[in-house]
Amino acid sequence: MSWREAEEAFRKSDTVILPTGTLHAHGPTPISIDSGSSQKLADEVGRRTGLMVLPVISYGENEKMKVYPATIGISPDVLEAFYIDICRSLHRNGVRKVLVINGHGPNRDILMRVGRKIRTYRMLMAVVEWWDIGTKTMPDLFPTADVFKQELAMAIAIGGKEVADIGRGVYRGEWGMTQFKKIFGDNIKPLGFDNFKYKEGPVTIPVDAWDIELENPPEIRKDELEGLKEQGQEILKRCADYIAEFAKEFEKIDVEKSLGSGHAPS
Repeated sequence: MSWREAEEAFRKSDTVILPTGTLHAHGPTPISIDSGSSQKLADEVGRRTGLMVLPVISYGENEKMKVYPATIGISPDVLEAFYIDICRSLHRNGVRKVLVINGHGPNRDILMRVGRKIRTYRMLMAVVEWWDIGTKTMPDLFPTADVFKQELAMAIAIGGKEVADIGRGVYRGEWGMTQFKKIFGDNIKPLGFDNFKYKEGPVTIPVDAWDIELENPPEIRKDELEGLKEQGQEILKRCADYIAEFAKEFEKIDVEKSLGSGHAPS
């Protein structure tokens, strides 16, 4: 868009879509999938809703993955300030609601802090994540607690089968969830990342499975790639449909009523 076109678009709606992600290791999946998936979904949701789609923020929080090649991490305080400045600029353009399509889980805590702080500007933020939507609403496509293969499926659907770096093994970096049982025993069960359960109750332990993995997870075979591509295409479609429906409801919210009394800073 030119700035004139952007000016017209801002007048049509006070709601925009912001895709966010990061760059880090994902086993045989491209390091850019967290950004690529959110950007693709944002484009699809924009087409379905007519809402303005902002350029993707490709860099995010990555402290836990810093030991892997090509990981680029932004410190949380810098990233938070960056997000807030974006929202402050959007506010000057008449935006009052920001729908974040987040592709990287650890960005979530930072976005939550930003969402609370921008209420000072009489703004609302909503954060949606495709894997969370999928595991909660699409059991046929997400049959297990982890979403590693689904993430690879998304990457193949977006970039083609050649993006899968298969056949080398050693798929650590969000693909090493095999050794928790040997470290934590039989009663503390891993659900993925920092999430565990004990006697069916949730427990958070800030450790990373891939850093203590001793065995490689199952190989991805070439004959699986076409099926993964079809799965990824279906995930993209259904998640985009879901987020687009939510976006239309989110756009309807009267921010002034939802936030009560108060004044935005100049």
